[in-house]
Amino acid sequence: MLGKIAVSLLFLLLVWGNIVAGLKVGLACPDWPLCHGKVLPPFRWDIYMEFMHRVIGAITSVFIILLTYNRFRSYTGVARLTPILTVLLLLFQIILGGVVVLLKLPVDLTTFHFSIALIIFSLTFYMAFFNGMEKKPVFSIADYSGLFFLIALLVFTQAVLGAYVRHSEAGLACPDFPKCLGYWVPPELVGIVLTHFSHRSLAYLIFITVVLLYAFSYINSVLNYKRSKILILILFIILQVIVGISVIHSKLYFLATALHLAIALFILSTVLYIWFQVMVEKRV
Repeated sequence: MLGKIAVSLLFLLLVWGNIVAGLKVGLACPDWPLCHGKVLPPFRWDIYMEFMHRVIGAITSVFIILLTYNRFRSYTGVARLTPILTVLLLLFQIILGGVVVLLKLPVDLTTFHFSIALIIFSLTFYMAFFNGMEKKPVFSIADYSGLFFLIALLVFTQAVLGAYVRHSEAGLACPDFPKCLGYWVPPELVGIVLTHFSHRSLAYLIFITVVLLYAFSYINSVLNYKRSKILILILFIILQVIVGISVIHSKLYFLATALHLAIALFILSTVLYIWFQVMVEKRV
């Protein structure tokens, strides 16, 4: 239960942060760790959107620390590095969040901040899945475990690239779909056009990879047992493409972009879940 709460809070925190960015109120609290020099800032909607982001972050941090303490006690050997690494990344993330605010949201640093958040999300999801009792922690990237690890890595990269698209103002660099500036491949792939087009291209690669995996599951005994989950993954990706199109046509409407991230987290979680299951079954 503790793991599920921590993962759910992290999900909420990431989506809330996306909404804050979409509303462009990330600097509504221009100082850190206080907000306008106060523990409880002036009551104004934009200030409290950012302030609540910090409050949710604080609550989430408490649950992550409780989870890591629990897993440190239930894990043995090298597996204990997982909760230790999670706590270290969490502390680094808290400090980095303050630096991001004080430096007025620089693009590269803001994207890096998001990437660390995704790593913490993945590690927390791992600890939620492997409780150290019924499911002992295991790590493998051999055979089919490695295949799903690779897909998870592609999804992670795509999510981080999406964050960079957002923060570098490249979201509307290709204002049309499925073409980009009227071309299947823009003649000048530079700057924000290259950034946006790379995000789309990686999405196509992930989709094709998962579809091929689903087709291969009909002739492979190991993947056959994962076919239903792979199909769910395909449906999530199709939904993500549809929402991605709506993000463009809505001119980056904040609720559309928040939903885009939420589905990305569901996709990442699904891939991680399949990977973890394959590792457990391989050990058995």
